[in-house]
Amino acid sequence: MAEQPVRKKRKVSEKTTGVSGSEPKAKPNPDQLPKRTLYLNNLGDHIGSNKLRTNLYLLFSIYGEVIKITVNTRRLRGQAFVTMRTIDESNLALISLNNEPFFGKPLEISFSNNDTTRLD
Repeated sequence: MAEQPVRKKRKVSEKTTGVSGSEPKAKPNPDQLPKRTLYLNNLGDHIGSNKLRTNLYLLFSIYGEVIKITVNTRRLRGQAFVTMRTIDESNLALISLNNEPFFGKPLEISFSNNDTTRLD
């Protein structure tokens, strides 16, 4: 009787478990100019706007000074804009947080098409 090769136990990959960290970080689009304002998509539409705004502030303030957070409601739920003090801060936040889980869904972050020109 031939001896069967010993199989090593494989680690269950994070990809199969759905745990974050398995997907590679998306790089900023090189054709898109960096801006201080970031566009966020794929936010949970079941989250109240105050709770969403507070949690976005706590998350993004790790990467710099958050100037403004605009959370879309009603028809455009699941989207928001975060304005950072500098382009470097917004770029760092985008690179660090894109595709990271946020309330069970991966954040989709890109530079906004329009930059905030006025600081409140």
